[in-house]
Amino acid sequence: MDENELNEQRASLYWWFATLLTKELDKEKLAHYFSGEGVALLTQLGTEPKFEQAVAQIKAALVTIMAIKQPSLELAADFSQLFLTDAKKGAPPYASVYLSETGQLFEKPHHEMLDIFKQQGLMIDPDFKEPADHIAIQLDYLGNLIMKEDENSQQAQTDFIEHQLLSWLSTFVSATQKVNNSGFYQGICQLLLLFVEQDLNELNA
Repeated sequence: MDENELNEQRASLYWWFATLLTKELDKEKLAHYFSGEGVALLTQLGTEPKFEQAVAQIKAALVTIMAIKQPSLELAADFSQLFLTDAKKGAPPYASVYLSETGQLFEKPHHEMLDIFKQQGLMIDPDFKEPADHIAIQLDYLGNLIMKEDENSQQAQTDFIEHQLLSWLSTFVSATQKVNNSGFYQGICQLLLLFVEQDLNELNA
């Protein structure tokens, strides 16, 4: 695999994680994890020893969910329980919650992301009405950064992963683990953390 293909694969994975953490899976997208590209992707990721346990958790959660009468509604409830609540009950997907003394939204990490977008001449999707330090916005930006043909891109990726993502991702993932539901999103978040850590190691190699 050449460098362009590798970067396309990396970017696609970051965008995949971003999509999963943006909003609930609908019936059609949920079905892809039992036939189609979704199940193929999980199977491929599961061949990596480091990812095997997280992928197994995701697959087990999907089996549990699909045994329920309305699986997409069950998964939507899980999403809401985890991500659409406060830090006491769930795991809000915003860097500010974990990195600021107040634990409130719109703190320094939000403003740092706005500055990054401004410097790059980019805009956050106006339809996604979330603070700029939402995990999905960060992951989407990183995917775009990977695909940018720039001699400084690799260093920019390393800096972004270290300072904007890994500064809070582990704490966020730990917060998801305290919530007891199907475990689908907990598995996704654990897989994300492992993937980001491995990606950074390979960038630094």
